[in-house]
Parts: sequence; C-alpha cells; structure tokens
Amino acid sequence: MNLELKKELNRIFDSVANRDYYSVVKEFFELCAISIRNSVDHGKDHDKLEKHYMDIASTYTKAQLENFSQGLAILGGEITKATTGDADFCDWAGEIYMASGTSNSKAGQFFTPYCVSRVAAEVNLDRELIRSKLQDDPNYVFTIHEPTCGAGGMVVAVVDVLHSMNVNYAWNCFVDCGDIDPRCVHMTYLTLSLLGVPAVVRLGNALSLEYSQAWYTPAYLFAWPHFEVKMRNNKGKTDAQKISKNPEPIEVVEEPKKEPEPAPIMNKNGQYSLF
Repeated sequence: MNLELKKELNRIFDSVANRDYYSVVKEFFELCAISIRNSVDHGKDHDKLEKHYMDIASTYTKAQLENFSQGLAILGGEITKATTGDADFCDWAGEIYMASGTSNSKAGQFFTPYCVSRVAAEVNLDRELIRSKLQDDPNYVFTIHEPTCGAGGMVVAVVDVLHSMNVNYAWNCFVDCGDIDPRCVHMTYLTLSLLGVPAVVRLGNALSLEYSQAWYTPAYLFAWPHFEVKMRNNKGKTDAQKISKNPEPIEVVEEPKKEPEPAPIMNKNGQYSLF
C-alpha cells in the first residue's frame, strides 16, 4: 500500500489521544462500514445500526470524526486508483489492521500477505473457462465463496486477477464471504464496497453455517435483480467450483426482501460511485 497513505491514516489514528490505538482502528472500520451500509440498505437492521453508530460517534469529538471522514476519503481514493490502473491492488484494510498490532493471535488470526493471495488466485482461476463463459453469455455471473475472509485480501486478489483479464467484476462476479470476527466483517465490507464488488459479507460460523448478520454491498443492492435472475438461471448453483481448479461446495445466497431504487449508471471502469 502507498506509504503516504499509511502515514496519513496513522496520523489520523494517533490524533485520538484519549483512547487506545486498538479501539480507534476497530471503530474507524466499524463507523465507515455502517455509514456505507445504512446509506443503501434500509432493511430491518437499519435503525439498530444507526443507533449503534451514534453511540460510538458520541464518544469522539467533531474534529476526530472529521478526521475519520478524511481517512475514509483517502482510502476510497486509493482503492479507486487501483480500478483505473493508477495504483496496485492490495489488502488495504488488512495492512492497516496488521500494522496496528491488534490482530487476534489466540484465534489464529494472521492475515495472508497479499502477494501470496495474488499467486493463489492466479493459480486457481481458470482463465480459459472464464473467457469461454463470458463469450457465450456476456451477462454471466461467477460466484466466489470465501468462508473465512479476514480483511478480504483473498477476495481482492481474485478480483485483481479478473480485473487484469478485463472482466467487469461489478457485473459478472458475485462474492459470498464471511468471518466469525465482526472486525473482519467490517473491514471486508468496507473494502468490497469501495472496490465496487457485488457481495454479501456474513457474520458467523462457517463450520456450523450459523450467521447472525448479512452485509450487502452497494454494488449488489444497486443491481440485485440482475444477480438474482442470473443465479436462478444457474439453478441455484454457483460457479466458484467451475472457475477454480480446486472446487468446493458453496452456499446459495438469498436476495434482499425488497427491491432497491433503480441502479445508477456504471462509469467506464464498471464501477458504481458511492460519493
């Protein structure tokens, strides 16, 4: 990640002198994630999350919250540069989080270096099959499943490879991922939202399939009828086992209860604007 970006974010976190660094980093990601989710998702959890947001925000000064907003803008700008080819993809949230020294080693929480994730994605994705599917149907939707997503680095690596193939992942890709740690859910949701990836990020146990929350990214909500129809046409089956050389079974995703507002127009890079 850009060194200047790291320095600026560290300055923002350090500016909150009345609490520990761990809480500041955690709540930065949480506030950012909720602010994006509640701007596009007005489901049953909206009011509860809004209250939770205000409870956290009330413990910060106006200047500190403005610094958080600046941090979100900086992070969003850096991620946007990656989609335009002006910066490299990376595990933005994971690098920020690991640099803070607040990872949970007792839970075996060590985020994979992005270079390793990128190689794994490159090796496992079947480029010929992906091209063949899209040639037969330009609206085809590939589904990628990551049950222990951490900060989202592995998902970003897959998106990175698809982007390098000129695949419009905002239209031809759907991600179903999750983690048992709420911090990971917030980080992954924030990254995938800013990156314009259609996804659901679940909070819960992937082994028991018990989930308490589902966070839908704006890119999915803006165009969910497209994804719902395409995945239904696939008879409920997803394609991670088809585009990957190491297939695994995947859970079928539920669509939102209500249809959202009409989708905005994508830009030339296939991204939806959140700002």
